[in-house]
Amino acid sequence: MNPSGNAPLPAYYLKPGEIHLTSTPAMVTTILGSCLCVTMFHKHTRLAAICHAVMPSAIRSSKKYDDHRDIFQYVDSSVEWMVQQFEIKGIKRHDIEVKMFGGAEMFTDATAGSSPVSVGNKNIEVALRTIEMNRLKLTAWNIGGKKGRKVIFNTLTGEVFAKYVNRADNTMTLVDYGREK
Repeated sequence: MNPSGNAPLPAYYLKPGEIHLTSTPAMVTTILGSCLCVTMFHKHTRLAAICHAVMPSAIRSSKKYDDHRDIFQYVDSSVEWMVQQFEIKGIKRHDIEVKMFGGAEMFTDATAGSSPVSVGNKNIEVALRTIEMNRLKLTAWNIGGKKGRKVIFNTLTGEVFAKYVNRADNTMTLVDYGREK
């Protein structure tokens, strides 16, 4: 339901490697393991964006960074693209609410030498670095750990609901300002 109690908002499912950018109210759902989603929301214009990035960096991949077909597969290029869309609309970076979810330790990178590094951890590191480099402020997060997450983003309010994907845990929690409510 939307906050006014009227009909439910349109629902969308975000698949890996996709971004949803809108100023129209909707509920966007995605499922994350080691993948990472970043949401951006501007309260006054109601411009909202969410990405479902699979891998950390387009620059370090074997593909060319300017190959636009796959940029949404990567954390860094997805975040940078979303920032550009907000700037095109005249929105200042300090006015964007940024939230981040996912990055669970589901897989490890065997090429990392004697101590394998989690793909989820790499996604988190790149996201934090990209957010900092773009002078954005992270306002809420639920990252890391060993469990996947179901995330629902309300593009009308900017609220994000996160649920651990675990048969024993069927609760939905509102995640805000780095804490679960």
